[in-house]
Amino acid sequence: CSCCVLGLRVRSEGRGCDAHQHLGYPCGHIFLTCCEEGDALSLLRRKQKPRPTALPRKGICNPLHNNGGCSQQCTAVAGRARCSCFPGFSLMTDGWMCEDVDECMTGAHSCKPSQRCVNTVGSFVCELQVTCPAGYQLRNSLCEDIDECTMRTHNCGMGFVCENTVGSFLCNPKQKCISGFTQDSHGNCIDINECSSLSEPCSSGFNCINTVGSYTCQKKIVMCSHGYHASPDGAKCVDTDECQMETHRCGAGQICHNLPGSYRCDCQTGYQYNALRKVCTDVNECWRYSGRLCAQKCENTPGSYRCSCTAGFSLAFDGKNCEDTNECEQNPCSQECANIYGSYQCYCRPGYYLKDDGHTCEDIDECSQSIGNLCAFQCVNTAGSYQCACPPHGYVMAANGRTCKDIDECTAGTHNCSTRQTCYNLQGGFRCLSFDCPQHYKKVSNTDVLSVLPRDTLLPSV
Repeated sequence: CSCCVLGLRVRSEGRGCDAHQHLGYPCGHIFLTCCEEGDALSLLRRKQKPRPTALPRKGICNPLHNNGGCSQQCTAVAGRARCSCFPGFSLMTDGWMCEDVDECMTGAHSCKPSQRCVNTVGSFVCELQVTCPAGYQLRNSLCEDIDECTMRTHNCGMGFVCENTVGSFLCNPKQKCISGFTQDSHGNCIDINECSSLSEPCSSGFNCINTVGSYTCQKKIVMCSHGYHASPDGAKCVDTDECQMETHRCGAGQICHNLPGSYRCDCQTGYQYNALRKVCTDVNECWRYSGRLCAQKCENTPGSYRCSCTAGFSLAFDGKNCEDTNECEQNPCSQECANIYGSYQCYCRPGYYLKDDGHTCEDIDECSQSIGNLCAFQCVNTAGSYQCACPPHGYVMAANGRTCKDIDECTAGTHNCSTRQTCYNLQGGFRCLSFDCPQHYKKVSNTDVLSVLPRDTLLPSV
């Protein structure tokens, strides 16, 4: 039916009927018939038990002549018809009829363990196998509650009335019992043992004692050994923490450690127990571990120790090693500073000398301390050096910076001689000369005078 419905749907949608090529037999045959004819009722009529056909006869297989007598497929072999069946069918002993193969019985199906195999004509179907829990039954692939009271599958006694519940049932007594009693299967009222039926009838520290129709709780008596005491509920013995309760006998400076049923007194870190004095004394780590704790200096402290460094060093981050201190970062020198391992050294720039304090630089007076003459005329001391000076008039400093050179005012034109006078240069100055010739003389040049007088005539003094 499902194959026919599929063929009718394809026909109603106007699609081709070629899909039957992908279906097995007989589903593909039914799909094609319903798709092409569109009449499901005629197919269902034809799906009845096949009519008996004539026995196979010799000759070539021909569907128009009873298909060689075969019910499904016919193959000509050596001039005779040989019958065969479609997949899902097997040839019967008569040699021409085909019967359906029950794949579920033969184990030729591919259903999973969680599925149930259902045989069909020429094939099989795998259905989901549903398992219902107790109190339920499977109906139309659904689990429904079983009414044990209606079906009389309950086990309620004569004194009880069955009441159905979802998945089970209840046996309600026909007559109620007083508190502390329950009805047995015969309808008799019997005592309830609350000590066994209730999860916690009494609080911890109490014993449950069943009585007729009720129960009582009796306090437990717990005997604890030394170092233990009964818990607040009296149910068990718990350890006594002597350290927390301060009932220990540890001395001053000792640490109390609680133990099961007892305690222990230990010395603090950095102390050791003196059995003679029964006290904790400080351990001098610097003596006990000499040279192994600190890189330079070790100082003992109560319960510990402290490392320190000599001058010029500072304690490293690990608190043990020493690192060189760069004293120059603190500007201890007045001029230049050079850091050295564990110390530093001050030095001065040229023209200065280091004073006895080793830090201050003093200017050197080259003019007073020089051996020999530094300057030709005058030496002037300066900060870190010196300078040579010349007379304020008539001289300039030479290129060597030490000697003075005369200024030729006459050549430079810086003199103050009149036009009637002649300038004559001197060391550090000049002189203006007048050359007015007397009678019987004539002026030859600004510097030379030729006498026209006899040789023995003297020139007048200037």
